[in-house]
Amino acid sequence: MKRILSFAFYFILGIIVGAAIFLVCFSIRPEVVKIPDVKGLKVDQAIEVLKEIGLKVDKTFGTGVVDHTFPNAGQTVRKNRAIILFLGEPELFVIPDLIGAPKESAVQILSKIGFQVRVVEMPFKGTDGRVMGIYPPVGKSLKRGEEISILVDSGEPEELIISEK
Repeated sequence: MKRILSFAFYFILGIIVGAAIFLVCFSIRPEVVKIPDVKGLKVDQAIEVLKEIGLKVDKTFGTGVVDHTFPNAGQTVRKNRAIILFLGEPELFVIPDLIGAPKESAVQILSKIGFQVRVVEMPFKGTDGRVMGIYPPVGKSLKRGEEISILVDSGEPEELIISEK
């Protein structure tokens, strides 16, 4: 009989403690916020808007203005949640004027900007190894990774020998 009473006492005590822990866990809910629509904002503006409501930006992918977020705008998440920004517009770079520059310098500069450089050599009277032209033309804006062709002077053209028969 003593064992049964002891078991019943601990069983009821376990139910009471378990119920108390359950109620405490469900009564202490973290604050939640609704993710605002930051589409079209610059990165620093979007970060500030998200920061003001208690969210933080974990990563950004792409360049330009915000295209969308993960989790998506309108979803409800816990405060202090990390948000990922996906940017929609590629960053454009202006083609610099490198006409007259040495081939090696031009290739190095254009490669560092992020362009793919194609060198076309052509014999011409004048200084060897200098850039004579660029396509697309100087001043045009391109995305990183796009191709630029540079026309380089490869030296004096060989004279054509015409023989008579």
